[in-house]
Amino acid sequence: MALKVHSAVYGALPNGSSTNAQGFIVTHAVQRLIDNLGGIVPVNNTNFNDPAVGFEKHFAAIVERDGTKRCFACAENQTIDFNVGGGAAQE
Repeated sequence: MALKVHSAVYGALPNGSSTNAQGFIVTHAVQRLIDNLGGIVPVNNTNFNDPAVGFEKHFAAIVERDGTKRCFACAENQTIDFNVGGGAAQE
């Protein structure tokens, strides 16, 4: 089963400020991790660095599996298995 990452971001809204988002585009890093770890990716600062020191980060990605784009999301220090689940991406 081929998994293709279309986009992925990791970041935070420090102090809940919607005008001060701090994040990284991690699309290529997620693809490498998927390829190297069989589709199961720990979402943490070790894998993506820390875009907002001292604040809880969140992760979101659009990954294509078997020809269908799927949405994935989680909080920092959770693990996503891109081989299963994911919501259907609406365009």
